[in-house]
Formats: sequence, structure tokens, C-alpha cells
Amino acid sequence: MPQRIVVLVAALAALGAGSLRAQDTATAVRPGMSESDVRARWGEPVAVRRANEWTYLFFRNGMERQWGYYDTVFLHNDQVVDAIVRAPEHLYVGQSSSPPDRLPEFTPPGRPPTPGAAAGVLGVRVVGPGPTLTPTRERR
Repeated sequence: MPQRIVVLVAALAALGAGSLRAQDTATAVRPGMSESDVRARWGEPVAVRRANEWTYLFFRNGMERQWGYYDTVFLHNDQVVDAIVRAPEHLYVGQSSSPPDRLPEFTPPGRPPTPGAAAGVLGVRVVGPGPTLTPTRERR
């Protein structure tokens, strides 16, 4: 009899966890989503920055003063490639390059970062430096 109760409790817990997980993932951001998909799930960002084919969406996390930054979603060619998330209501189901338990570390010039520090970032192509800009005098 006690074994049946344990099995019943375990089954109910699994069902409850499954429904909670489905509810959580309804607002989750996944790799490959578009900017409009992210906005539909998390609402309007506090700020948006664009540079070439990159878009950065910044969302409030309620811990800006403590953490020093907003939750950030990185898009390349309108596809999510990474996210840094601290707010409990924001869920990223990809592999973040900055998981919550990772402590910040200083990387001095000339030393490569710790192996695996950015293991979740894929499909990024590093291009050599662009044209050098030299200051010119302003014409009047």
C-alpha cells in the first residue's frame, strides 16, 4: 500500500512539473527566433541597438543596479544566437554564453578567455579590421 502512494505522488509531481514546464516554455526564447518572436514573448525592449547584421534587444530584469546590465538578446541576421538572462520571468532555452552561475572574470589582453566561456555562441564569423578612420579637420 505505501508503495502505491509513493508511485501516485511521484506521478502527480511529474504531471505538475510537466504542465509548469509547458507554461514556462510558452514565454521562452529559443535560438533561431526572429526579433518579432522575441517581442511577442517578452514584450517591448527597453532599448534596441543595431550594428550591421547584429541586433541587441535589452529588457528590464529588476536587478539592473545589482547586476549592472539588462537582460540581453543577441540576434544575427534576425535570428536569436545568444541571450544573457537574469530575470526569473525570462527564459532562454539555448545555451547562454553567460549562464547565471558563471562569475565574471577579467581577461587581460594577450590571454585567451577561459575554455568554454562562450561555448554557446555558434555561427559567428570574425572579420578583419575595417578601414582605418583618421581624424580630419572640419571644413567651414
